[in-house]
Amino acid sequence: MECSICSTTFPSHGQPTCVSCARALVYQARLNRLTDLIDVDSLHKQVSCTVLPVPDLPLHSSELVFTTESARKHAHAQVLRESQTTLERCAVINDKLSLLKQQIDQARRENAKRALEIKERHAEIVREKTEMKSRVPQLLEPLHASIRRSQRRLAKVEARTLEGRTKLCQETTRLAGLQQKRRRMPDGNIVHDYAVGGISIVDLRHLNSAKSQLINASLANVCRLLITCCHYLSVRLPAEITPPHASYPHPTIFSLQSSYQGFQLPFPGSSSTPSSSRTLDQRSLPKPRLLHLDRPLVSLAKEDPARYNLFIEGVSLLAWNVAWLCNSQGLNLSSAYQAVCPLGLNLYTLFREHTSRSPTPQPADPDHPTSTGQPFGHFSHAAVRQSSTAVESLDLMRNWRAASFARFLDKIKQILFQDMSGAEWEVISGDDFEQEEAVLVGGSRNSRPAAPASSSSAKRIPESDDMTTDDGNKGYLKLKSRAVGDGR
Repeated sequence: MECSICSTTFPSHGQPTCVSCARALVYQARLNRLTDLIDVDSLHKQVSCTVLPVPDLPLHSSELVFTTESARKHAHAQVLRESQTTLERCAVINDKLSLLKQQIDQARRENAKRALEIKERHAEIVREKTEMKSRVPQLLEPLHASIRRSQRRLAKVEARTLEGRTKLCQETTRLAGLQQKRRRMPDGNIVHDYAVGGISIVDLRHLNSAKSQLINASLANVCRLLITCCHYLSVRLPAEITPPHASYPHPTIFSLQSSYQGFQLPFPGSSSTPSSSRTLDQRSLPKPRLLHLDRPLVSLAKEDPARYNLFIEGVSLLAWNVAWLCNSQGLNLSSAYQAVCPLGLNLYTLFREHTSRSPTPQPADPDHPTSTGQPFGHFSHAAVRQSSTAVESLDLMRNWRAASFARFLDKIKQILFQDMSGAEWEVISGDDFEQEEAVLVGGSRNSRPAAPASSSSAKRIPESDDMTTDDGNKGYLKLKSRAVGDGR
């Protein structure tokens, strides 16, 4: 094609030389641009027909047909895509289902195999148990035989130990001179007295009427005998007794709470202090009760009530030890004061009657200790099966643990006070006023005593109205300067 103006042939590789050449060059580009715009408009209409609902579309027939066909194509394509997706999902599910079926089959085979193994193991265990039961007696027979031999040897050792303890205590009491004496009273009754080394053992209820020298010797002998026998029996008494030793001339006893504390205390009343307790506070140290009198008991009660109370507590603790020992060695002894007070009876019954193998007739006296069937020396703190923590020992000492030493001590003090008051006061008639120096005091027996007479004649004091009788010469009398220990 040639230009009408410059006659240039198109297409040419050169530059256009005129306006016509330039217009001819851009004509094809304009046609391409127009085609593109027409295609874009067509696509726009197709998209609008597809996206917008049918009522919103224009009502032209050509556009409606175009829209319907486009929607149908679009729906078909959507269905195809969903079908393809569903097929793919079904294929994945089928693959997983096949895999699960394979795994289930494999697990069933493994479970069946394992169940068979468990059944075989169970049968083997049952067979081994049956064989073991049949072999148990044969396997345990040597062990049982060894146990029986050990028990027989232990029983022999225990029997020899009990026999040795019994013989040692018997010889100790024989050498100490523990004996029973009988004497007939004026009314014909027979009274038993008990002595150690020829010295009578004082009953706690008769301390006021005994001489101080007799009380000291009796308590010293009882302490020595009790400490020796408890050493042979390997028994620790509730209240610790300290025997006489160097710089310790008389026996002492500690209270139940202060016993076995490990202190080496000086003799009560001495100024020496042991080296083990010099650094301790002297007020915190336990105070032992002295089992010794330097004057008659009645005089001690009047002149030094504190020492009197300590001495009564010490003697009561000694009697409590004896009663506890009797109860632990097989004697049925209660904690009542009637059973605890007679020291001699309890010691003689324990070390003389209870240690003898020949059966002794049971006395008719209810206060006399009776045997419970337990052999002497069976209970001991040094034994394993017969210690204080064993079940039999706990049952044996259950009633005694429930006893109260405080009540027993109060009862002893009350008995001694009443005995002391009865020894000082008597009721006499009017004819006796001229025969004995006395001070007559009116009123009841529990009234305050009058001061002793200062002259040889009796000084009369008016009586109260409740003590006046027909003859007017009766009342309570306090005797002057009565000697202690003269038989009352």
